[in-house]
Order: sequence, then C-alpha cells, then structure tokens
Amino acid sequence: MVIKNKGIYLMLILMLALSSLLPFNQTAEAYGVINHENVVDVGKSHFIVLKEDSTVWGWGDHTYGQLGANGNTTNSPIPIQKEDGNRLSNIKAIAAGSNHTVALDEAGKVWTWGSNDYGQLGHSVGVLMNSNPTPVTELTTNIIAIAAGDHHTLAVDANGQVWAWGRDNFGQISNGNITSTTPNIVSGINDIVTVAAGANHSIALKRDGTVWTWGRNTVGQLGNGETTNINTVPSVVPGLSNIVDIDAGENHTIALKQDSTSVYAWGSNAYGQLGDGGREDKLYPIQVEGMNKVKMIAAGDNHTITLKEDGTVWTWGKNTSGTASSRTTPIQVKGLNSAAAIGGGGNSDSYILAVKDDGTVWQWDRASSDPTTKLPIFKQVAGIDEVMKRSEFPFVQGSQVLFRYIGVNSTSSVEVFGNFNDWDSIPLVNKGSNVWELQVTLQPGEYIYGFKVDGVWTVDPLNPNKTIDMNDGSPYSVVKVAPYAVEGPIISNKEVTFTYSSYDFNRQLELTAQTKYVAVIGDFTQWREVPLTKQANNVWTLKQTLEPGDHAYSFVVSDASTGPNRVERNDPLNNNIGTNAVTDIPRNRFYVSEDVLSTVPVTGITLNKGPKLNLIVGETTTLNATVLPTNATNKNVSWSSSDRSVVSVNEAGRLTAHTAGTAVIAVSTVDGGKLALVTVTVEQKDDAISYPKVGYKNMGDRRDVNPTKTWYIHFNQPLDLTTINQQTAYIMNESGIKIPLGYQLSNNEQTLEIRLQNGDTFEKGANYYLFIEREAKTKYGLPLAEPVQMKFTIEL
Repeated sequence: MVIKNKGIYLMLILMLALSSLLPFNQTAEAYGVINHENVVDVGKSHFIVLKEDSTVWGWGDHTYGQLGANGNTTNSPIPIQKEDGNRLSNIKAIAAGSNHTVALDEAGKVWTWGSNDYGQLGHSVGVLMNSNPTPVTELTTNIIAIAAGDHHTLAVDANGQVWAWGRDNFGQISNGNITSTTPNIVSGINDIVTVAAGANHSIALKRDGTVWTWGRNTVGQLGNGETTNINTVPSVVPGLSNIVDIDAGENHTIALKQDSTSVYAWGSNAYGQLGDGGREDKLYPIQVEGMNKVKMIAAGDNHTITLKEDGTVWTWGKNTSGTASSRTTPIQVKGLNSAAAIGGGGNSDSYILAVKDDGTVWQWDRASSDPTTKLPIFKQVAGIDEVMKRSEFPFVQGSQVLFRYIGVNSTSSVEVFGNFNDWDSIPLVNKGSNVWELQVTLQPGEYIYGFKVDGVWTVDPLNPNKTIDMNDGSPYSVVKVAPYAVEGPIISNKEVTFTYSSYDFNRQLELTAQTKYVAVIGDFTQWREVPLTKQANNVWTLKQTLEPGDHAYSFVVSDASTGPNRVERNDPLNNNIGTNAVTDIPRNRFYVSEDVLSTVPVTGITLNKGPKLNLIVGETTTLNATVLPTNATNKNVSWSSSDRSVVSVNEAGRLTAHTAGTAVIAVSTVDGGKLALVTVTVEQKDDAISYPKVGYKNMGDRRDVNPTKTWYIHFNQPLDLTTINQQTAYIMNESGIKIPLGYQLSNNEQTLEIRLQNGDTFEKGANYYLFIEREAKTKYGLPLAEPVQMKFTIEL
C-alpha cells in the first residue's frame, strides 16, 4: 500500500510476522496446478493406467495398436511393451486420444502409439497406425504436460510453450488448417502450465489462471460467445480467472476454480453434460450447480466427472442415469468412497475410471449400472493395482512436511507463510530445474498457508486442498498432519500397534526411500512375516492383539536401498533392545501387562447451559459438558462452532462472541459421537467499537493470531518515535478499550515494533483492532495521508 502526501509518500505494510502484512485480501494468482500428471485415462474404447513402477498398462480395443507392441483386444490389463520386448518405463503421465495413446517420461520425452491416420503420433509418416511406442524426436525441449484429442496431440514445454501436431481441419493445432505430422509451436499463447484436448478443439491453462481455446467452435466449445467453426488463433475465455484444472469432452469444455467450489462448463449440452439441468448448448461458461469441495475434474466424450475431497465421484451427461439415458445434474457413482484420481472417455458408451487410494482401479459404464435402480455403481477392475498416485504436495510423512513449488526460469524467490509458524516468512530452497523445496517438522493438526513467489501471493499449486477465508474471501492451502507415533510400539491393553517410517530409520522421506514392503517378525508371529499396511501419511502400521508377557520383534523391509531383497531392521522408535543368548541377534523388546482395563462406553452428554444462549459482542462464557455415565472410560470431547466469525469456542468450552448473528455450538464425545447443542445469539451492544472506521484504509481481517503477537510496521522513511503513542498507534478490544502497548524502532528507525507490555497476552478467541493514525510522522514531519485499520482474531 502506497500512502502519498503532496508527492512524498510513506510505504506502510502491516505484517503478521516479518516486515509487512501479507496482502491476503488481494486477488491471489492461480499459478495453475502443475500436477496434471494423469495416471488414468480412457479413449473411445481403450483404457490406460500408470503404475507405481512407472510402467503403463492398458486394456480394451486394440484395433489401431493403442495397447502397444504386444497388445491384443482384451478385457484384462496388460503391460504396454515396445517392439524390442521391453516394457515402456520411467513414465510419469499418460493421455488417451480417440484411438491413440501418449506418454510422458521422467526425462521430458513424449512417446506415442496407436492410430496415425492424421499424423497424431508425430512420427511414422505415411503409416496409418503404429503399435510400437516411439518417442517424438522433433520435440527437443523438456515437456511437462500432454493431452490427446481425436486426431491431434498437444504438449507443453518447460518454457510454457504449446506444441501441437495431427489433424488441423478446424484449426486445433493452429497450423493454418494444414494437417501436420511434425510438432509446431502454437503462436499467440505463452506461460502455459497444462493443456486439454476435445475431439477437434484445444484448451490451455495459463499460469495466471486464465483459459485459452482454439479449434472447432460449432456448439460454443471455445466459450467465447461465438460459433465460428474454424479458429486457428487461441483466444481467452472471457469471465474465467483463477482456474487450476481443465479438461474437454468431444464438444464441451470444463474448468475448476481454485476455491474448489466452482466448476464451469460450456459447449455442447445435448446429453446434459454441462450439468445445468437442461440440454441447451452454452456459448459462455456456466457454473455447475451443487458442486463443492471438488478436487479434480475429468470429461468423457459426452459426460462430465468430478472427484470430491471426500473421495466420492460424481457424474452427469450421457448414459449416467440408467443403461441408456442421460442425466442433466450431478449424481454420485456408488461403490467407491476413497478415490484418488479419475479419468473419462467413451463414444457410444460412457466410461469412468477411478483409482482408489489403495492403488486399485474401478470402472463404471452402462453395463455396471444397477439394473433395478438404474443408478451408476463402480466395479473393480481385476488384474491391476499399485497405480501411481498423482504428485501432490505438501508431502506428509509422520511429523515431516515437505513443501514443493515448481517455478519457471525467471523465478527468483519462493517463501511460505502459514499459521504453523505465526505467518513468518520461511524461504524455500532452489533444488535445481526450477524446483523449490522446504521440509519442516509439524505437530498433528490442520494448518493453512500460502506462498509468496517473487513477491506475489499464491495458494500452493500442487495442493488441491484449499479453503476460503470467511472474512475477505482470500484462498489458503490446507495441509493436515495426522497423529503420529513418537515411540513404539504403542500398547493399549492387549492391543499393540507397530509403526515403521523410513524417516525414523534413516531420515529419508518415502520419495527417496521408496519402501515397497514392511513386515513384523516376532515370537508372537512364530517368526513368520506379518505385513504392515502403508497409511495415508506415508507410514506403515499393524495392530495385533497379543498375550501378556515379554516379547521380541524386528521389522523386515524392502526399499530402494535393498533392491529386490528384504532386510531385517530394528524399530527406530524403540530403544529397548535385547540380544538373544543363542542366536546373538539383537531385537527390540516390549512388555504387555497382565492388567487388562475394562472399557465403560459413553451413553450421553449434557451441557450446563442452553438450549439457547444470548451473548453481547465481546462477551465470554464457559459451557461445561458432562459425559455420561460418570465412570465412562473415555470422557474426551470435541467442541465446534457453526460460524466462528459470530462466536468461537476453544477446547475448554469457553465461548467468545465476535459479531452480531447466530451460531450453533456443538460438543461431541470422542467415544460414541454423542452430541449436545446450544444455539447462541450474539447482539451488538451500544458502546461497542464501531468497525470499520470511515476514512481508514482497511487492511483486512486476520484470524488465528498468536496471543503474544508482536506487530512489525515498516515505513520507507525513518520514523519520529515521539509521535508514536496510544493516540497515534493503538490496539482496542471489542468494547473500545485500548490495550497497554510498548513501542520500539529498529531497521534504521524505519520499522515500528508494537508489543504488549509486562508479558501480557491477548485473550484467546477475542477480536482486536489495530489503528495507525495520520499523526504518526516521519523524522521529516510528514504525516500519513491515509490512516489504516485492521481487525485480528486471536487463535483459540
């Protein structure tokens, strides 16, 4: 914020931790989601998946060689092989065209095979089809993203340029309507992060979050309000911003906004694939009703698919309501609630592939819909598992959180700011190849954060989990750290939980360790291997019910360092190691007690106040919860508010009223989920502070501020400390009472530090207001031309 006064100005920026308050209330740059590394995709009638070992597998139609050199039309997944008999390997992304297949390897090289009637393979000139996966040698730059249409192929290089080849009858490769077997650069667009392809149109997502389209536009699939059939020059789709994901069906296009609640669709709607309840084509983007918390989008030829954050899959369009009818609004595909990735395709039929978080593959088509209810249901695909997970960061492994940002050649600095570090700036380190990383240790919990890239605020492009600030609408990325073991094994009565993490063993994250197998052996298994299961937080666990007594055990592990072999390792979380007198082998030991505690279940919970409660803004009160019966084993409870901006509640049941309105406070028992509610109505009292003040620059609202927060205010000129006092720089509570403060200058007298006096703290959950008046002057006697104000809420 620049504050001017007769040509001379002060730069005043309030900051949560360093030297300036991050401009979270400004529009955040989308920066595009970089992890468009598809692991499943569907053509007209062939299916492709990418496994964890970086090999590609497929099934379905092989008429055009789309299943590789060893392919055959089959319903059972088979590995894609080259003519030399070796499997295609080191692949990180795949795409299925109508009857051809595209793969992107770790080195940035593009491989293609299948139908080549219009040169869509980028090689094999004059050959109508080629079943041998072959690199596109004309692409000499490092490729980061790929897409495949009916008869054309797209690629994005590390410089943000789009390359296209194949059929160009509608301008879809932007080559002057000239079909080309040689990749050419699409002019008129740059700084692209990913692409998508319809039957005869092309889509590109720019780093700034805008969407660009070209090619066929007969039914409005370009979203520009026109229906001109041939379009060789890319144009921006009006009205769209902050888009992070795109895809295309045969003649319709979809996009996902970074707030995860806005799915847009446009183009053909003959089968209801736009999800607006009708069947009229749309020449401009429309928002799909009822879609929220969407993690990923995909499109078949004439249907649309979304993956929600809760792992459910939703669809609408052709065949999606029964075996031969269409649905014009979203419906959930049953049978799967833990999907991690999706892909779609089809022609006369409609197909959806979903990868479960355990690496198994599930398929839906007309034949798998329930014949009675006519509702779509997933069925597992036999013979395929261990599918690669899409690259998503932060990478969480136990207590370790690895942040990653993919920059461009011009990226010079990346910083992370989050509530896990009081919004201090922590720089990421450039690891080379425009990859920036930072690894931190976090306690269990849910955190919000964002990046500053060359001074511009952005959510994390690699993290699909986001939230929106209820006060100013700013987006934040969300990372969740699950509870993790700090010692092992964990013994609860007779139940023993074993935990293994490569980071505990040798300080290697799974990204490097690549653990493939973990088992426990011990006297309780008769020294046979019992496998552990890999969890979502990238650690391995196993629960066993054991008899009381002294036990010995070890882990058996296979990872990148052991190759195909398995080695025995001690538990790094257990320092109790004993050596067998006979075998002389050191192994971990633990003891299960004879004493077994009986469990008394919770039957109910009550509150000392309610069911209705009235408060005044700024007022606090405490709710006391009584768990029944009084001798219940687990009396832990969880508190929540339906609207924390109205009234918040901490873990002790203490309520703080913030603004006028109504909210419901809920307390639930950890054991049994018993629930008690109280409805709180908050009113504004007459003498409460009036906020915001008229004539003051509003710097926005901040939540979850540390109770001992020191504010740092940076000026571009030395400050006159004699002008700083409780009348010129002050903090007030909800009742308008000023808080005692101390002031100090630093950084050549250009930074003003404001802190509480005498070790005081702000009240948890309470609202406060910071004001800087014009009377705060520089050493040169210059006042602020525009006073500023900011509201902040202390964390619970």
